[in-house]
Amino acid sequence: MRPEALETPEALETGDGVWSATIAAAILRRGSMVHAASLVLTLAALLGFAAEAIFAAGHGVAWLAVEAAVVILGIVEFWLAARVALDAELFDAIAAKATDLDGFDRAMQDLGLMPLGKAKRPLNTRIRAAFHLLKLQGLALGLQAAVLVTGALGT
Repeated sequence: MRPEALETPEALETGDGVWSATIAAAILRRGSMVHAASLVLTLAALLGFAAEAIFAAGHGVAWLAVEAAVVILGIVEFWLAARVALDAELFDAIAAKATDLDGFDRAMQDLGLMPLGKAKRPLNTRIRAAFHLLKLQGLALGLQAAVLVTGALGT
């Protein structure tokens, strides 16, 4: 499929646009795997905080900073995971109501979920923006792991 084929308002009226929205939703649902891994790291860091408080393990300030960074990155990843999951559901809805992207934009604006400048965007632009959120979600997980490994090697 040619990317320029998705840049016209009629893109969803063709099978290409419907397939693109369906495939995008399927890819975005993989964000739940990233979220599960991030949740494990975040919970491990929170358990580390609890162990420090209960047992006064005394790993020091550096390890507490590592745990705090992992938790903060986990919160960021959680927000991104929520956005990616919402986008997956919305792309499913867009694919199901293939000819009503204008109605989708109006509803999103009425709910205060889309600024005026983002309406009327081509489908491929919307998909790229959603994939960017998925990449940021993966980056947050990668940073969590890197901070944890770096902290473990440094202590």
